[in-house]
Amino acid sequence: MLALLPRILPIFLLLGLGWGLRVGGLVDRRTGDALKLLVVRIVLPAVLFLSFVDLDLRREYLAVVALVFAICLVGLFAGPVLLRLAGVERPWARFLMTGYEYGMLGIGLFAGAWGIGAIATIAVVALGHELFIWFVFFTLLLARREARPTVSAMLRRFVANPVIVAIVAGLALDLLGIHAADLDRVPGLDSIVATLRLLAPLTVPLILIVVGHGFHWESGAFGEVAKVVGLRLALQLPLAALAAWGVVGGLLGLEPRFSVALFTLMILPPPFIVPLFMPEGETVEDERRFVHRVLTVHTLVSLAIFAVLMAAVPTL
Repeated sequence: MLALLPRILPIFLLLGLGWGLRVGGLVDRRTGDALKLLVVRIVLPAVLFLSFVDLDLRREYLAVVALVFAICLVGLFAGPVLLRLAGVERPWARFLMTGYEYGMLGIGLFAGAWGIGAIATIAVVALGHELFIWFVFFTLLLARREARPTVSAMLRRFVANPVIVAIVAGLALDLLGIHAADLDRVPGLDSIVATLRLLAPLTVPLILIVVGHGFHWESGAFGEVAKVVGLRLALQLPLAALAAWGVVGGLLGLEPRFSVALFTLMILPPPFIVPLFMPEGETVEDERRFVHRVLTVHTLVSLAIFAVLMAAVPTL
């Protein structure tokens, strides 16, 4: 544990730095939102493109994509049942039982623990999750908000997302046998790739600072918050262990790093986008505060579980 502290503590210190910047008034909410956009629209796409362009796709990856998509569906359908049995009658709670905060937390934690080169591994594992989020979860969120998303509108949002564009572009080049080293030999493109490589090291610190900046706690309804977090973990943790080491590491025979990546994904909190799609108005303010409380508490619990995982798996 003492040997691991220099690797574990920086993650928590960066999260604490983000929180301290907000509490100390050095970075206000508007600036924090601007930093979040910088991460989502520029830094994260840069590192994902570099990860996928040198991925060397394997057939087994398709099985992982299908597995993760199916796991997300399990949470989508089993979650509301568990909530009803526990007596939780929050209309937005069902969206807290499936999906994972991969972009704004998963990548930062995984790369912070095992290096920027490890991002390619969790990126493969999260492909099925991204398909679920953008074609299922996102559609249901909009429908719950009483919008009527059309297929064309959903496709436009999908292809306009910088993260998706980066993943698709990287995958397309990888399938064509074109890798980053090949792009380095093309005048003009070599400068673009060099710029992306300069942006990549910013990923971990910026993501963790932004996540820490978003930490806030509002008292109230702690019993219900604990129920939702407990029910989600009761569903996700056994499923994560079975999927990671029983299916990915066992049936598919993939390297242990993929099992660790899948387990990391599945201990993450629900997607942070949920409160962003809740309608405005006083009637939903209590629901919005409840969702924020669940996200905050689950994030703290996820960090604790991740620290244990790092201690158990010090290297990939």
